[in-house]
Amino acid sequence: MVSKRKVGLIVLWLILNTLLFWFVGLASSGYSLEGYLPWETEKVKEYSPVVYAEPGDMPQGILYMVSRNGTIQYYIVWRDEYFSNSVIDKLYRFFRGLVYSGATQDIEVFKINPEDGAFYFQTRGHVEVHGKLLPGGKCLWLERNVTVPNCAENGTHVKLYVVTWNHMLSLQPENGTVRAELKMRHMTPEDYVSLGMFRRTQYSMAGITFSSLSLALLTTLAFNGVLYLAWRKGYLKVFKKLWRD
Repeated sequence: MVSKRKVGLIVLWLILNTLLFWFVGLASSGYSLEGYLPWETEKVKEYSPVVYAEPGDMPQGILYMVSRNGTIQYYIVWRDEYFSNSVIDKLYRFFRGLVYSGATQDIEVFKINPEDGAFYFQTRGHVEVHGKLLPGGKCLWLERNVTVPNCAENGTHVKLYVVTWNHMLSLQPENGTVRAELKMRHMTPEDYVSLGMFRRTQYSMAGITFSSLSLALLTTLAFNGVLYLAWRKGYLKVFKKLWRD
């Protein structure tokens, strides 16, 4: 019969592994410390993006988080992505479900720092767009060194237009898109996990790209390897004694 001390040590080991796995996974995938707590900022509504999409493919809503440096991260959520060819569409969504652990929602991220007006999102071909709010509702598209007129409502709400079937965004108006009225709320840890954000975020290390979930798994395995070596070398004498008693 297993003693209570051994059960306690096993439980402690499981707790440490669980905490390490989730911490590494969440931290490496961009989930800020503030996301663990129901903190708010008065500037969330003031700087929320205005999204224009096709009437038949409107997003479901917006989730947000606030980073340590004050940058607000808005996650625009669609139910799914739909390719024009029905056969390819079914295959595409099937594999998306496998890659994202069953989560098929499409998510586009818009980040903005209210302090300096700097913002970020991705456009066609997943090309990164870095911009900056200018007076008079204008924006500076940094990569192109182009000033885009009338790109921000009230000088703070950047206008984003859906320009591809997989919901890539642009500062330039797209024919056929209409303004979406979206509800917004704070992203919870449950949202973050259920939407498969671990697998959506890639982390580069020594030239090798891992998903955040893979990085969390590798770190947890490494932690257990160190524990095993320390155990064999006799550095954990207290725990060895508890295990044998």
